Amino acid sequence: MRTKALMMPLLAVAALAAAVPAGAAARPIERLGAIERLPMPARQAAASALLADHPFNPVFAGGDTLLLFYRGPGHDVRLAGDQTAWLPTLPLAHLPGTDLWSCVLTLPSRSRVDYKFVVDALWLLDARNPRTCTGGYGPNSELRGLDYREPEFVAAPTAGVCRTDRYELPAPALGGPREVLVLTPPGEPRGRRPCLLVHDGLEYVTLGGLDRALAWLAEHRPDLDLPVCVCVPPGRRTDEYAGGLQEPFGLWVTGTLQPFIAVQHDVGTTWGVMGASYGGNAALDLARRYPGNFDRVAAMSPYVAPEQSIAYAAMPPQRVRVYLNWGSFDLPQLIPMDREFAALLAGCGFACLAEEKPQGHSWGFWRDSLPAALEYLYGP
Repeated sequence: MRTKALMMPLLAVAALAAAVPAGAAARPIERLGAIERLPMPARQAAASALLADHPFNPVFAGGDTLLLFYRGPGHDVRLAGDQTAWLPTLPLAHLPGTDLWSCVLTLPSRSRVDYKFVVDALWLLDARNPRTCTGGYGPNSELRGLDYREPEFVAAPTAGVCRTDRYELPAPALGGPREVLVLTPPGEPRGRRPCLLVHDGLEYVTLGGLDRALAWLAEHRPDLDLPVCVCVPPGRRTDEYAGGLQEPFGLWVTGTLQPFIAVQHDVGTTWGVMGASYGGNAALDLARRYPGNFDRVAAMSPYVAPEQSIAYAAMPPQRVRVYLNWGSFDLPQLIPMDREFAALLAGCGFACLAEEKPQGHSWGFWRDSLPAALEYLYGP
């Protein structure tokens, strides 16, 4: 009789757990609510069943709504990422009686953003999400909206590869020698190829896939006059791109780098320049300081220093062609800055393609932007 008496509550709990909507077709938000109404002893099993039906993050819950689940020990679990300007300000809700945490997000369907979980102040990849995107500080977990499409060049094989040449050039005013990587697209050029200076150049290759983008475009867009890309890493990045070393850096580019490349490679005399974040500011700065050297700019999520806006407002618009973008999940201070700069360029009559995309301040975004930038700057 004692055994039978003990079995009755357990059977009742099991019956309640069975009443929770189950299966992948059941709405996960409704299942969470149903689990929360269960007696404590039944919740862990019901949570395990929920996760078994939804083994990977994100879990799409209809429209632009999705859930992220974290399972494990902890007293405080938060999300930090492009959606929060990388501040751990979005708490996950703990389901009492279980080791399950969750949060509900709204993400436009074409979005791609990076994030991490912060568990008791420890920053972690999302173990339930197989997708990652490597940035300047290592890998992050990646969220993709239902209608996001990765650019074809990222994974597609190509018939050709870029030729790579490495040099080391003296740069005494910048603190010592500077490594330079030069990418030449595959295929026969129409004549002397144009040249594109790439700030944060090594990261544009290792994190942005610039070499793969060039090879893919050479195969699929033969109408483009693709450039030789001169990829230069920074030394003292902030100072060279947006501080007191901008002028010495510009003199090194025009007085040392460009003459050297002209001897080593059969390229045209006028270059383009590309960069992201502070590198975007450096790209805009070189084009306005040295109008005879640069006639095209790609500035991705750029910090736009006030002197750039003043200079471009006074510049003859026919002097330079500009590709400009930023993310709707970009750094909060950059979004209005870039929108205003795009309006200035349009109002002044510049040839400019300005795009706001549902991404963040990340190498994943700048990687995805390469085809549009190269097509605009070097298309017919």
